[in-house]
Amino acid sequence: MYRMLALMLGFMSLFFIACGDSKDSKQAGDSGKQNIRVGMNAEYQPFEFKKDNEIVGFDVDIIDAISKKVGFTYTLNHMSFDALILALKSNKIDMIISGMSATDERRKQVDFSIPYYEGKTLYIKRKDDPSLTDKDSIKGKKAGVYVGTVQEQAVRKMAPDYSLAVVPSDSIFGAVMNLKSKKVDFITADSATAVGYLKENDDLVGFYEESDGSEGLSIAVDKNKYPELLEKINAAIKELKESGEYDKILEKWDLKLKQ
Repeated sequence: MYRMLALMLGFMSLFFIACGDSKDSKQAGDSGKQNIRVGMNAEYQPFEFKKDNEIVGFDVDIIDAISKKVGFTYTLNHMSFDALILALKSNKIDMIISGMSATDERRKQVDFSIPYYEGKTLYIKRKDDPSLTDKDSIKGKKAGVYVGTVQEQAVRKMAPDYSLAVVPSDSIFGAVMNLKSKKVDFITADSATAVGYLKENDDLVGFYEESDGSEGLSIAVDKNKYPELLEKINAAIKELKESGEYDKILEKWDLKLKQ
């Protein structure tokens, strides 16, 4: 009898533990989540890049400042840009901050914060190429794009009208290398990111700039998963801009004049 009672008590204990785990998991998935796995592509200077085996950049400082105001800890997870939303949807990460523009197409899968940076696109060529001077001059050229970006979408959309041959790369570095080796005639990139690469490659130059067509760069979370957290993040972004802390982060990464 005692043996049977012990078994019953043991079973009941396991049952309540299992129920407790289920409740904790639900709370962790709510907007009160404290440990955030942040996804980013650390090849996007000055937004996020690796320096001395550490991921640094404008986006890193922004999420760090937001985390302190909202009250959560975080880990940074490097992956390719085009894998970020898939990782978010498959619960491998909880949040994305990676120079990502808030577009209608992406909104079908994720929820975005208010913009924390205005997005612009810069067209880049080799300095010794006199044939490219403005947007009209790109007709019939080979265009290099970074897969998964707003710039890729824009170039592919205008490719028929401009008779463009589109050459994709899985990183901004790959696109730059294709341009330098003359595999493409020009590339498009986020303007702020492009400035960093132009500083490191004096044989390249920007020749045309335009809006990237989005509302701006925003933080993304999975669709309908963290509504309260997103509200707190929006409030933190507004507070950062109103307090002047945001301007200091812009100045640190030489982005002040782009705003």
